[in-house]
Amino acid sequence: MNQQKAACNPILLPLVLLLSAPWAFAQNPKSENFLPARELYAPAHFGNAYEVMSADEMSAYLAEVKWMGFNSYSDWFTATDVNDPYSPQHADEKSRSRFEKKKAIYLAAQEAGLALNVIICPNHVYVNQLADKEIAATKGRLIQGQLICPSTPRGREIILANHRNWFADTAKAGITFNTVTAFAYDYGGCACDQCSPWILTSAQLTKEIHEIAKEYHPQIEPWYCSWWWSGEDHQLFNEWAASEAPGWLKGMTMHIEYNQTRPKNVAVPEGCRKLAFVHIGYGERGGYATYGKMGPVFGPKRIPATIAELKNLGFDGFQAYSEGRFDDVNKMVLAGLASGTQPNADTALEAYARRYLRATETDATRWTELLKQCVDPVSPTESRKELDSLAKKVPGNWRIEQWRSRLFLVEHERAKNAERFLDAQDKLYRDVYGLGKVDHVLNPAVGRPGWIRRTNGKPDSQKEMLPEQ
Repeated sequence: MNQQKAACNPILLPLVLLLSAPWAFAQNPKSENFLPARELYAPAHFGNAYEVMSADEMSAYLAEVKWMGFNSYSDWFTATDVNDPYSPQHADEKSRSRFEKKKAIYLAAQEAGLALNVIICPNHVYVNQLADKEIAATKGRLIQGQLICPSTPRGREIILANHRNWFADTAKAGITFNTVTAFAYDYGGCACDQCSPWILTSAQLTKEIHEIAKEYHPQIEPWYCSWWWSGEDHQLFNEWAASEAPGWLKGMTMHIEYNQTRPKNVAVPEGCRKLAFVHIGYGERGGYATYGKMGPVFGPKRIPATIAELKNLGFDGFQAYSEGRFDDVNKMVLAGLASGTQPNADTALEAYARRYLRATETDATRWTELLKQCVDPVSPTESRKELDSLAKKVPGNWRIEQWRSRLFLVEHERAKNAERFLDAQDKLYRDVYGLGKVDHVLNPAVGRPGWIRRTNGKPDSQKEMLPEQ
């Protein structure tokens, strides 16, 4: 069997891994880029690839993620858009199947030898649990989601019961969590007087949830992610940790803002590891192309610079936030560098090309230059010609087709041709990524550029082509 050809096929991939030499995960702690904690946070939700792929496909993809250099995996206990699957009155097929899928993916990650983390947004609850307006959370700046107030007795009871169900169910399935990471915001929060300051209410609630988690996963460590935290949040949390919970928190994942490579390097509680929350769902800069809305993303400068910053600051590693397969190249460069198996971005790209694009040594170099070129192509047409030349040897490869789609989208964007842009985008989502209905921030209609408008369900191409617009 041609192993590189089979590596492109998720059905054949497990066999490829058994045949590959060596199969075992490699890392090089002596590398100047080495970071011991390399987690992929890949939530299966909102209609993204992780939710759409079968459990077997996800198992195969996670094996590749490990080969790239990641050593940990996480998902989110999400209640978004579904009812409580543990409620006899409200459970439905959608809610049950979603959680069963997440358990299957976690088991696949565990069997692949990846450590397991679980993300929680403590007061984000199921749709049916929002009916009682007496326990509704008070919304405010940065406070969003399906939220109830944890300062009400009934609200807290529901929140703790949800987490008990989740941790008990996963333990029963044979899943062993190493860590649990709480988010105070996105989703989360309550702006009522009883919950103020929110960061302390979140901290105490998370500590209670951690005690429940330990009943089913005795070794589980508590972490926090400082996504959207203010300087005041950090100060209040540190004071609370020192006085109320010394030594409790074991890890803090520090927020890196869009278009930045350096995390907020603020003080953390004593004995707490520092990690970074690295958004790999965009290229060099954020914008509409984030989350794969214009095809694959790659930050050839941003990703290596982020690794360098983490090393210089003495961080232990990162949680890489991913919403699908479109960030495949970012995954390869980030994990390849941080595991020490790849000395630089170019060698990571060459290894990627050899494994997934059936590249010879010469072609691997050409692929490396092309992938960097496709980030912001001078001429999409010329780049497409080079891609077509290289792709002749790799028919039916989604990793190649996504880059071809990106070049078409860039071309139509520059020409302000709305009709062709939308046609190419539909083809990308349906034919290349195999996606159906995509929700929330991942929906390609969210944040769509102003030059794309629809009239009677179709893009008004002639209007959009007027120079003055």
